[in-house]
Amino acid sequence: MLTGKRISILVILLVIIVIYFFGYNVEYGSSIILYLALLLLLMFSYIVLTMSTFEKIIGENPESFILYPMKKIKYIVLTTIYVLILIFLVFSTFLISLGLSENRKNNILNSSETINIDGLIIKTDSISLKNGKKPVAYLNYKVDKKNYQFELSNQNKKYKLNQKIKLKYSLKHHDMFRIIE
Repeated sequence: MLTGKRISILVILLVIIVIYFFGYNVEYGSSIILYLALLLLLMFSYIVLTMSTFEKIIGENPESFILYPMKKIKYIVLTTIYVLILIFLVFSTFLISLGLSENRKNNILNSSETINIDGLIIKTDSISLKNGKKPVAYLNYKVDKKNYQFELSNQNKKYKLNQKIKLKYSLKHHDMFRIIE
């Protein structure tokens, strides 16, 4: 196996491991930039893995549609299938990794190594988006003299300023929690 393909497989495995161990709070305002970077890493790694296949497809590209209409149609169909498979690989790997991470979070939070605690909504705000504003609330809780803060979606004004929220958090991973209200 070529070095580029080995590196690509290693990068894909590392992305899966990073998402598995650190992707458990995606619904609580985790870094979107991090997830975009991981998606790009997956995409580039899959491109490198499938480059030989794409080179074969490009090699069949006739220059003229008029002279070789069936070859051009075949080229377009193969290129489209390649791109769709690539998109499928990237997103399925990403979503499966997030699912595994969520299963890990549920297993940990359903174990006996958890504690219930009260969190506090310390701020409500709106984040400007292209098509409007997204209402959010900031949840804060303290464990072992360390503050943890998370952004919660606040669509129906469910959370109010200074509202107490009941949480269950992991003793091993203090930033892993579930709202239990």
